[in-house]
Amino acid sequence: MERAHYYFPVGLLLATSLLAVGTADIINDKSALVAFKNHIVLDPHSIVAKNWSISSSVCNWIGVTCDSSRQRVMALNISNMGLAGTIPPQLGNLSFLVSLDMSSNSFHGHLPEGMSHLHRLSFMALSYNNLAGEIPSCLGVLDRLQYLSLTENNFVGHLPANMCDNLPNLKELDLSWNQLSGQILSGLSNCSGLKSLDLSYNQFNGYIPKAVGNLKMLEELHLGDNNLEGSIPEEIGNLQSLRVLSIERSNLSGSIPREIGNLTMLEEVDFFNNSLTGPIPNEIGNLLKLESLNLDENSLSGSIPVWIFNMSTLRELYLSYNHLSGVLPSNMCHGLHNLEAILLGGNNFSGAIPATISNCSKLTGIFLGGNKFSGPIPNSIGNLRRLEFLSLSGNNLTSESSSPELGLFTSLTGCISLMDISVGDNPLNGVLPRSIGNLSISVELLDVGNSGLRGNIPDSIGNLSNLIFLGLGDNSWTGSVPTAIRGLQKLQYLDLSNISLTGPLSRGLCGLQSLEVLYLTQNQISGSIPGCFNNLTSLQYLNIAFNRLTSTLPLWDLKGLKWVNLSSNLLRGPLAPEMGELKNLTRLDLSNNQFSGKIPSTIWSLESLDRLSLANNSLRGSIPDNF
Repeated sequence: MERAHYYFPVGLLLATSLLAVGTADIINDKSALVAFKNHIVLDPHSIVAKNWSISSSVCNWIGVTCDSSRQRVMALNISNMGLAGTIPPQLGNLSFLVSLDMSSNSFHGHLPEGMSHLHRLSFMALSYNNLAGEIPSCLGVLDRLQYLSLTENNFVGHLPANMCDNLPNLKELDLSWNQLSGQILSGLSNCSGLKSLDLSYNQFNGYIPKAVGNLKMLEELHLGDNNLEGSIPEEIGNLQSLRVLSIERSNLSGSIPREIGNLTMLEEVDFFNNSLTGPIPNEIGNLLKLESLNLDENSLSGSIPVWIFNMSTLRELYLSYNHLSGVLPSNMCHGLHNLEAILLGGNNFSGAIPATISNCSKLTGIFLGGNKFSGPIPNSIGNLRRLEFLSLSGNNLTSESSSPELGLFTSLTGCISLMDISVGDNPLNGVLPRSIGNLSISVELLDVGNSGLRGNIPDSIGNLSNLIFLGLGDNSWTGSVPTAIRGLQKLQYLDLSNISLTGPLSRGLCGLQSLEVLYLTQNQISGSIPGCFNNLTSLQYLNIAFNRLTSTLPLWDLKGLKWVNLSSNLLRGPLAPEMGELKNLTRLDLSNNQFSGKIPSTIWSLESLDRLSLANNSLRGSIPDNF
């Protein structure tokens, strides 16, 4: 019998061969992902456990994207899934992988060398994990990589010397918020296509390399919060595409280079908390797109250049805590149409605060405290309807109002977003108006301490129900604390020291359930400490020294107390054994009173105590040497 012959078309044979190869490739991808799954030790939402099924195609797994023609894994996105585990070397077998996003999980351990096989990778985000060890040099061979983010991990050591040798396409490199050290390598300039470089919040030291000026494509440069030293290199003026320049919380010295004026695309400059000296260079006036200028906490001197007040794009001007001086121009807001925050505190500015400051109608924050400003506080500030923060404390300012009542507070009632008001340490010399109760319900801080105020504390202050901080100390109030103060249920800090209070302690204080700090020192308060003080369960710091209190102490139920000063009163009776239960107490001063009896032995159980004074009482007993 003649044998039958079967012929297969060449095309069909080729297709069958490719199918076999393709099947093998997808099996390799599946094997790599199964290995990855096996290294996940925490899957709180069971996303991987339920959806990465061995019986189904990997292209149907959550977080996996495949190429439609080859059915190869091209993208792996498992960000924000709450996963924990390590990265296995088999991940490097995903040879068609273009995008890898594992950010915002809890992966730990080192990056495996096998990741060097991901030659098609262009996007890698491993940020917000707990990855550790050194950054492997193998990442430097991924020549198609455009985006690399390792921010918010625990990487240590120096940057690989050859990191940028083979990364011509890298556009964004973010290594911030790690523990990287050593010098910032000049070799980074070989990443010539970089548009964004962020090395902030690490432990880099040494100088900023002059080679940084070779990164001509750079649009964002973040080097802040390191241990850098030396001056800002003038070569930084070569980065003419730069939009953001941030080198805050370092130790740079010298002057701001005049070449910064070449960076005409700059929108944000941040040199906060360095040791820069000299004047603010006039060349910054060339930055016609500048929106934010932060030179806070340096040692700059001289006056504010006039051109700053003509920068119509400027939103934020931060010049606090320098050695700047001079006066504010009377038309200071003529060109600052977009200004939202002006911070000039802690300098040597003098002269008046111009009434035209209200023409900066977008202002939300004003900080002019700690200067030498004089003259009246303009009531026109109340026209700034968007105002949230107002700090004018520590100057020589007076009230603009001709009547004893401070008109400023009446004018501020129209500022519906106001949260902080600080005008203490000024000779305001007036009366707090009842209209203070009409301030915005959003007010959280009110400080009028040491400002020559007199009269009564108005009952209406109890309307400020969201108040957290209230400073009324070092004034000449009359009368007692209004009972309406009990309306301040969110109050945490209250200073009523040295304000000539008389009579007994107000029971209104007992209603302040959130109070943590209470200062009543140096008044003429008499009578007993109300038993309801034991209701102040949040209280940690209490100072009622230098008054005329005559009672025993009803405070021992306040287990959170850390600091107590009741010295220089007329307190009497024995010390209760319960005082030994205040385990958090670090300082206790009961000196100069009339306490009697034996020192309770329970006092020796106060293990956190580092300062104790019982002097000038009628107590008996000794204090052990080992206390």
